Amino acid sequence: MRNFLYRHGLVLFLVVMIGRSVMGMLSVKGIQFINPELTIQKDIGWVVMLVYATFTFLAVKWVKVDKDIGLTKPSSMKEYYVWLPALIIPFTIAYLLGFNSAWGHVPLLLIAAVGVAVNEEILFRGILLRALLPFGTAVAIIVPSFLFGATHLSNVMVGGDATFALFQFGWTFFAGMALTAMVLANKSLIPAIVYHFILDAVEYGATGEFGVHSTDYSIKWLSVLLFFQVAFFIYSLYLLKKSKKGTQQISLAISPVK
Repeated sequence: MRNFLYRHGLVLFLVVMIGRSVMGMLSVKGIQFINPELTIQKDIGWVVMLVYATFTFLAVKWVKVDKDIGLTKPSSMKEYYVWLPALIIPFTIAYLLGFNSAWGHVPLLLIAAVGVAVNEEILFRGILLRALLPFGTAVAIIVPSFLFGATHLSNVMVGGDATFALFQFGWTFFAGMALTAMVLANKSLIPAIVYHFILDAVEYGATGEFGVHSTDYSIKWLSVLLFFQVAFFIYSLYLLKKSKKGTQQISLAISPVK
C-alpha cells in the first residue's frame, strides 16, 4: 500500500484530501455533540486546521515522500530572503484591519495559521506538485493552484460571504501559482510554509476568525490585494526563470569536455 501511494501521487493526494476531511469532520461533530453552540468560524476552526495538518504531515512521513516534496532544510538563507517583497501582502492586511482579536484567542489563531500553512503547502505545493511535474512545469503550476483556489470557495458553505469568496478564489489562484513557482525555484517547501503562516497569522489576528470572514474589506481593497497577488506571481516567475538559467549554467560548467 505504501509503495503504491509513493508511486501514484494523484492517488495519494486524493487519499490525504479525503482522509483529512473525514478526520476533521469527525472532530467537529464530536465537539459540537458536547457543545452545539460552538462554530467553526469563531470557536473550533483551529481544531479542524490542526487535525488537517497532523493527518497530512503523518501521511507523507508514512509514505516516505516528505523529502521528495521538499520537506527539507533550505540550502541557504537566500531561500528565505527572496520572499521579502511578498511581505507587502500581510503588511497591507495589517495596515487595513489592524489587530482585532482578544489576546486569549491569539494562541488558537496561531495554531490555526500553522495548521493551514502546513496542510495546504504539503497538499498542493508538495504532493500534487510532485504528481503533476511529469506533465510539465506549466501544468504543475496551474492545475494545483486552480484547485487550491477552488477549495476556498467552500467557505461560503460555512458562513463566508460570496463576494469575499470570489475574490479569495482569485487571490489563492494567483498566490498558489506564485507559491508553486517559488517552491520550484527554492527546491524547498519550508520557506513557503513560513510565508503562508505569516500571511494567515496576520489575517486571523486582524479579524479574530479562522479564515471564513468577509465583512472587513471594501471592494477597492479586495481589488488591491488581488493586484498584489498577481504581482507576486510575476515576481515568482522571474525567480523561477532565473533559477533555471543558473542551473543550466552550472550543468554546462561541470559537463565533461568532449
